[in-house]
Amino acid sequence: MNNEYLKCKTLGGGSTNGKPRVFFTCHPADFERSFEKICADIFAAQNCAIFYTPDMEYRIPQEDMEVDIVAMNLVVIPVSLKLLLEPNRAMDVDFPFAQNHGITVLPIMIESGVESVYARPDKFGKRQYLDSVTTDPTAVPYAEKLKKFLHSVLVDDDTAQRIRRAFDAYIFLSYRKKDRRFANDLMRLIHKDPLCRDIAIWYDEYLVPSEEFDENIRKALEKSELFTLLVTPNLINEENYVRTYEYPQARSNGKPILPIEAEKTDRKELEKQFEGIPKCINAKDGDIVTQALLERIKKIATAENGSEPEHNFLIGLAYLDGIDVEINRERAVGLITAAAEAGLIEAMEKLYDMYNAGIGVELDYRKSLYWAKRIVEQCEKDYGEKEGYTLVAINKLAFAYGKNGQYSATYKLTKQVYELRSKVLGEDHPDTLISLNNLASTYSKLSECQKALELTKKAYELSCKVLGEDHPDTLMSLNNLATAYSELGQYQKALELKKKAYGRRCKVLGAEHPATLTSLNNLATTYSELGQYQKALELKKKVYELRCKVLGEKHPDTLTSLNNLATTYSELGQCSKALGLTKKAYELSCKVLGAEHPATLTSLNNLATIYSELGEHQKAFELTKKAYERRCKVLGEDHSDTLMSLNNLATIYSELGEHQKALELRKKVYELRCKVLGEDHPDTLTSLNNLATTYSELGQYQKALGLTKKAYERRCKVLGEDHPDTVTSLNNLATTYSEFGECQKALELTKKAYELSCKVLGEDHPAMLTLLNNLATTYSELGQYQKALELKKKAYERRCKVLGEDHPDTVTSLNNLATTYSELGQCSKALGLTKKAYELSYKVLGEDHPDTLTSLNNLATAYSELGQYQKALGLTKKAYERRCKVLGEDHPDTLTSLNNLATAYSELGQYQKALGLIKKAYERRCKVLGEKHPDTLTSLNNLATAYSELDEHQKALRVRKKAYGLRCKVLGEDHPHTLTSLNNLAYEYGKHGEYQKALELTKKVYELSCKVLGEDHPHTLTSLNNLASIYEKQELIEQEHASLLRRLWNWMKNLRK
Repeated sequence: MNNEYLKCKTLGGGSTNGKPRVFFTCHPADFERSFEKICADIFAAQNCAIFYTPDMEYRIPQEDMEVDIVAMNLVVIPVSLKLLLEPNRAMDVDFPFAQNHGITVLPIMIESGVESVYARPDKFGKRQYLDSVTTDPTAVPYAEKLKKFLHSVLVDDDTAQRIRRAFDAYIFLSYRKKDRRFANDLMRLIHKDPLCRDIAIWYDEYLVPSEEFDENIRKALEKSELFTLLVTPNLINEENYVRTYEYPQARSNGKPILPIEAEKTDRKELEKQFEGIPKCINAKDGDIVTQALLERIKKIATAENGSEPEHNFLIGLAYLDGIDVEINRERAVGLITAAAEAGLIEAMEKLYDMYNAGIGVELDYRKSLYWAKRIVEQCEKDYGEKEGYTLVAINKLAFAYGKNGQYSATYKLTKQVYELRSKVLGEDHPDTLISLNNLASTYSKLSECQKALELTKKAYELSCKVLGEDHPDTLMSLNNLATAYSELGQYQKALELKKKAYGRRCKVLGAEHPATLTSLNNLATTYSELGQYQKALELKKKVYELRCKVLGEKHPDTLTSLNNLATTYSELGQCSKALGLTKKAYELSCKVLGAEHPATLTSLNNLATIYSELGEHQKAFELTKKAYERRCKVLGEDHSDTLMSLNNLATIYSELGEHQKALELRKKVYELRCKVLGEDHPDTLTSLNNLATTYSELGQYQKALGLTKKAYERRCKVLGEDHPDTVTSLNNLATTYSEFGECQKALELTKKAYELSCKVLGEDHPAMLTLLNNLATTYSELGQYQKALELKKKAYERRCKVLGEDHPDTVTSLNNLATTYSELGQCSKALGLTKKAYELSYKVLGEDHPDTLTSLNNLATAYSELGQYQKALGLTKKAYERRCKVLGEDHPDTLTSLNNLATAYSELGQYQKALGLIKKAYERRCKVLGEKHPDTLTSLNNLATAYSELDEHQKALRVRKKAYGLRCKVLGEDHPHTLTSLNNLAYEYGKHGEYQKALELTKKVYELSCKVLGEDHPHTLTSLNNLASIYEKQELIEQEHASLLRRLWNWMKNLRK
């Protein structure tokens, strides 16, 4: 570097040769107070060369930056408020340049209280800094941190000397400063040939004008095997150092001279000024340049050292850090990897650090893990299992497993480190406490929440004792303790601790400190867990606004807040608002972090979820698929986040009605979670529950019941009977029994789930209100409509109060309430509520949302029950057409609409039209759902009804028999739907005049109904009525049968009352 504008400072004024290159830049006002001190601090830790411009206002020309600054190993920037807020070269030019060229930047805090401004995305963002002004007596000393950082980034003198000894030959490259671009091109051309890979090149890039400058040139020339002269017209058009010193010195030393012509130059003038100069070689002919170069070097690189691991490693470091060669990271990684694969621990450690931190390579946790494993294996082989060096390697491996989501492996190693630290350092040592917290965190990741709680309590108590209640590490432990309670479903306890943590951090750190804002966000999350969404919304708004102010709108933590805010709007049913915020978060995350960053992929997943909630399942599918594929690429197929995306993809298939595809993916997720997380992990149990749900959607209720039982039993064991997730499993089990037609069993379980939920979550929690609604539905299935009405009224009123009248869940309650009024025969009341539900759904979710179309279908049914069949037909047509457009012709919901449309035509007496549609519905369901699916069997039953209405009783009888036989096989003889088929079959025999056969079957229906549903169930009483009718037709009404009619008459009178 033969530059006027750059000066250099070295330890003791020594030579810069072989030293790592550091560039110092700052705000002009900070130079005097920071330069000498920071130089002294750096020299105390590392022998390097520190370059700087004496005038910090001097604007370095871009062409010089591309040559001089790009060669730096490190850029050091002292951080002050002036640097952050006032225009200056260091912040506006030097820092962005370093970032864009992959040069490591070390910010050193020289003023306190500027951290918030520092962390803004348009400043330094999340980049770590060293704090030279901290007053925290418990913090690792600044000098120690600086030393560790410099040793990790800069190559020390010993390593530099090792690298230089590894080169096969040295070339001295002489050129004019004006021709640096050609010099760099020539270096790259030389090293492009594999035979020249291990040749070092000296040129004044590595030298600085000083009183020893001529001496440094002399020494460099002495060590070089070849003097290469870059020839351009600039070499002969004026007096220059190359002509007056470097060329004569090379001739004097008897060095071979190789002139390489980069631009056409006057040969006669060249020979006149450079006596004895050989014939020039054209720089544009790379092969000739390389051949001439090798011919003139006595000791050349012929890849003889290529098999020596240490040699490859050292040459790789040279290319990584630009030591006597240009920076070439691709070649560096190849060489270091070859050394590591050959068993060199030093090379393995370098690759671990590079992939873990993204130094010279793309950040890749899987590759980092690979090398961490290799390090441990090699250390155990070389040093033994218990040697200190091996233990350090084990700690690295634990960290790498955690980064890859492999928490079982992390646990084993973290426990080992904790036990050793306890033994060597003592239980109260801060490092031991960190290990204890890490171990607790690992238990949490493994979802051993009780164990995590015990260790977190211990860590918090010891931290209070050793560090004090207000120490930042203690407050972190307090926050961890609150999180442990949350994971156990003890949200009220978690709330108390999170309030305490937030209050203490406000006092100790200030209300706008990033750690305080994290506490505030955690507090908001707990309010969400408690179902207090409005309170959560207020706090999340506050966190987002403060993070925008303190950190900036594009800061990763701010983007997390934006995502959290969107989630809360979604919980409040404000999906359009949530969509706008989630889109913004995703777009900013792509811009700030990159499209494949894990945080960006989380935003993408959230965006897909919102589209799904809005009923735009196709859009949701595309985004979920994209998120899954990117997570597979970035994190790996087995990573927990990737499995979450795969699970979401299965859910979308279910929503699209493609249950078989959903089943395949659910199976895959469950198997992978069993393998990766273990059979009892909460996420695995969630997959088991989801798998059961999909079997249920496919009508395979027996299979669903077995899995749902297993999920419930495992959750009871792992999480406890009172845990919210266990209560969810209990509710699912009740639902499965209900699908089986075991309504009494379903009622018992739903009651238990409701009572537990009230105890754990409180009466107004949204999850509890869902259970209340389910309990009401179960009473309906048991024919206890009045009891169902009371509970549905309560659920609707509580949801209005807690969630608001417009919330989708509240609208669902309104629909359910209307259904119960309909069951009670209060059809006008039902119509009014169904109209209101449809209008609200239309307003909140939009005309084409699946829930709105369900409301439209319900409205048509309500008109039908009032005998307004023409009105019902118009609405049913509309529902069918909209579902065809939105969901597709073969979606199960669309086929339900098709079936309803057929019913509407039937009610209008258009039986032929109805038959055509029912046939279509049956055929489509056979294709989409399978012949034995419960919905397909419903269509089969409807087909028989259509034949019967057309007086085609022989066909009707044949179809009734088939429907009954399949329902017996699929659902069981006692299932309510099977009893319906049996009743229909009896009816058909009656139409054929086979009254004795009809009587036998109707008796069987009545007896089974009494057993399954109870004597007072409306369906049982309908069977009783049918039985009486058959007796009447057979003129068999005798004394023993009169009681049946009297009982029926009394029931009808009570119903009218």
